[in-house]
Order: sequence, then structure tokens, then C-alpha cells
Amino acid sequence: MSFNYAPLAKTAETLLAKFGQELTFTRTSKGAYDPGTGATSDTTSTFTKNGVLFDYRDADSADQTVLAGDRRLVSEAHTYEVGDTVAIGSDVYRVVSISTNQPADTALVSELQIRK
Repeated sequence: MSFNYAPLAKTAETLLAKFGQELTFTRTSKGAYDPGTGATSDTTSTFTKNGVLFDYRDADSADQTVLAGDRRLVSEAHTYEVGDTVAIGSDVYRVVSISTNQPADTALVSELQIRK
């Protein structure tokens, strides 16, 4: 017997919208290389998602993958990429790690490790 996770995903989205904040993410993709100029033409796109920001506990940095100043961002499920940036207030953070809570192929939320 399988469980229908779609209503749970909708609940997570609703709670993040209610208690979180709308955040703007930016993704820069490398374009084609132009041998004439020696440069690539980068493409930038933005998208908004709701999320809630948390600090890491000291115990989370025991394996040294979490550095001082890193933050944990629980956000709506999406196809985030390492290197995406997110603006929070006047600060801009870079996504360094992504973990998606996804039972039975239904993405519920994404947990992002972000760094200035």
C-alpha cells in the first residue's frame, strides 16, 4: 500500500508561505564560449520561493562541512543547484549543499546550506 504525499507537500508549501519569507534566488549559467572574445556569455535567471532561515547548532559543525557563519534554509521544494545565490535582507548567500526531503518521489521541502 502506498501513501499519497501530495497533500503533505501542499501543507509544507502553505506553512512556508505563512511562517516564512519570500526569497529571491539567482542562477547564473555558463553560455557558449566565443573564441573571438575569449569569453563566455553567461545567462542569469531568478525565481522566488518561500523559506525559513535557521542557525546551525555547534554539534552540526563537528564534521567540518558546516563553517562558521553558514545558515540552514528550509525552503519550498525545487530543483536548486549548488552555486545558486539567495538574497536575504541585505545579505547574499551562496547555496553550498542541498538536501531534499522526498519520500516516494514527492518532494516536500528542500534544506539548503547557505554561505556568505
